[in-house]
Amino acid sequence: MIGKPYSWGGGNAHGPSTGVCCSPGGHSGKKITGFDCSGLTLYAYAKAGISLPRTAAQQYAASEPVKPGEVQPGDLVFYGTSATSIHHVGIAIGGGWIIDAPRPGTKVRIDPMDTMTDLVAVARPVTHHTEEI
Repeated sequence: MIGKPYSWGGGNAHGPSTGVCCSPGGHSGKKITGFDCSGLTLYAYAKAGISLPRTAAQQYAASEPVKPGEVQPGDLVFYGTSATSIHHVGIAIGGGWIIDAPRPGTKVRIDPMDTMTDLVAVARPVTHHTEEI
């Protein structure tokens, strides 16, 4: 899905979709077929047969933390100032890199894990822990 456009609220278990209105910056995804960050992770995990909730915060709540030295490709990388303020998620691919749908006006791409200064956690989804924070 590298190169698919960012769409606020876009993406689901079946792939890219039109999004919704509107991002905190006022960007609408209603006319853009693509992914937002959590739509991309939801889709990737669905392709592996694993269901994830829709938002980055819900995905964090459905995951177990991973220690820094134990990050593996496929782990989810979360950004925010705390566990209760998560605003972005990407997928670790190894070597300090992630696949993500960064923000309106961009496309799904590979970025360094420290692409945002507020990396708060890396976690691995689990099936028995699904409550939202």
